[in-house]
Amino acid sequence: MQAWEYQFLIAEKYGKGIFGGLMPKEISWKVHYVNGKALPNWDDMILYSYLAKTGEEGWEVVDMATHMTIRTGSLPVEHLYIILKRPKS
Repeated sequence: MQAWEYQFLIAEKYGKGIFGGLMPKEISWKVHYVNGKALPNWDDMILYSYLAKTGEEGWEVVDMATHMTIRTGSLPVEHLYIILKRPKS
């Protein structure tokens, strides 16, 4: 039977918004946590680049869900929860 290994990511929508405006600017998804551990310099880890790199290592996305946290007096924080898997060697 095939055995699998998994990776759990939390990506955060990151960027500068125009306060009071409708359109945010410089927004991108950044990988903040991998398997429960915060990445150093996570605001430099663009989700697309991370998935491209892990895809070359045999990882594939098997599930993704979104979550938004709304805090009083601040802008909402959006997260993507992503599960990747690949066959164990």
